[in-house]
Amino acid sequence: MTIVPVEGALLEDILDHTFPIWNEGLSRSSYARWNGAQLRTPWARTHLQRYASVDDSGQWLATAKQYRFDVRLNGRDGWMCGIGAVFTPPERRGHGHASGLVEELVARAGREGALVAGLFSEIGSDFYARLGFAVVPLDEVTITVAVGRRGGAPAMLVRAGEERDLENVAAMHATRAADAPFALRRDRDLVHYALAKKRLLAGLGPPGLRQLEFFVAEEGASAVAYVVVNVNANGWTLEEAGDRDPAGARLGAMLQVLLAREPSQRTPLIRAWWPRAFPVPPQIQLTDVSVPKDLFMIRPLADVAMPTGADDAFYWHSDHF
Repeated sequence: MTIVPVEGALLEDILDHTFPIWNEGLSRSSYARWNGAQLRTPWARTHLQRYASVDDSGQWLATAKQYRFDVRLNGRDGWMCGIGAVFTPPERRGHGHASGLVEELVARAGREGALVAGLFSEIGSDFYARLGFAVVPLDEVTITVAVGRRGGAPAMLVRAGEERDLENVAAMHATRAADAPFALRRDRDLVHYALAKKRLLAGLGPPGLRQLEFFVAEEGASAVAYVVVNVNANGWTLEEAGDRDPAGARLGAMLQVLLAREPSQRTPLIRAWWPRAFPVPPQIQLTDVSVPKDLFMIRPLADVAMPTGADDAFYWHSDHF
């Protein structure tokens, strides 16, 4: 088995195979454009690569994406080898091709100094547990926002987020995640990648299927709170948020403003992955706490203590890969 980067005709064949399960409502051509555009973002050009294992005849056996995320783990700065989009063609399953590819990518990362390997499993924990990965539970919650005084919204300026806000977004994340045992170290380029990935998905999909909304509250021409919301027919997914206010009150007020935009509409169901280290704004209540169906799993690659529970990890839905 040989591991090769995926490009050209090999990429098109892999996209043909993975399109039926991971198309997210896109057409086949839009699915290819979505994948290609992600790789052209500044962050992905140096932090994301798709690989495949091939046999002696050149036939591909399995494929996976490898990410390089900067992380802080129990006070130690380093990087995480992220593994995603693991796939084996149906006719080649049952021969250990996927596990062999994952093992090789993780082993390479370990030799290059990665602290940890991580992935999200949508097939339960058993398969990856056999490869040394363990579940780190995260909190998925329902957000209920209190109605503002007299049924209205607070008087605050909320505007669409812009490129110039990304540095402040990264700074807010760094402040909130500083005390968490495990968190991504999100710089401007990673924030941009997370937004671009969702925006591209919304823009390339059928009209009205989904939309991504990025809003900030500002003071003195600087963003001091923000929220990213994915909207579809099932409601809202709060992808990520931040607030310089230690109590998170600006974020709560922003959500009140956003919900008051269309008072005749039914209040949407709002779900989020809510880091326990992030304050719960006084205007909202978190209920229906559960573990996400896509399980976050990690494997140690260095001599450093691993996160074991939701108290240990600072992770937003935007950080899913």
